[in-house]
Amino acid sequence: MAVLTRKDLEEFTRLLQARRRALIEEVIATSAPDSAESLSNQYEDLDPHDDRAASDWVRDVVLAQSERDTAELRAVEAALRRMGDDSYGECIDCGEAIPRARLEANPAAERCIACQQRAEKRVGGVPTAT
Repeated sequence: MAVLTRKDLEEFTRLLQARRRALIEEVIATSAPDSAESLSNQYEDLDPHDDRAASDWVRDVVLAQSERDTAELRAVEAALRRMGDDSYGECIDCGEAIPRARLEANPAAERCIACQQRAEKRVGGVPTAT
């Protein structure tokens, strides 16, 4: 099992904390009352006679963005908790080391690639948070 060095852990901690701050800002921004209005202004070319459909679409986009950001924030916070209990970098399913390259691509990864693929198959091919 490849063990992450103290330097590796510090680097991943910094990456996760920076991502956490960015996600918190994004969640706050998308939950602001004017976020849907701001997005709708970007799509002024929509048919003005279809205001209801446009506003529904904008609301759905803002909601989807917020849900995605919130799910990623939960994954990042879980990774930071794993840092605290010294289990960061270990697959939550099989206990094997998660390859460094995978952690570099997704510092919040909680599973090795093989276990992640099995998890996605269990939920019908829809990727899970990490």
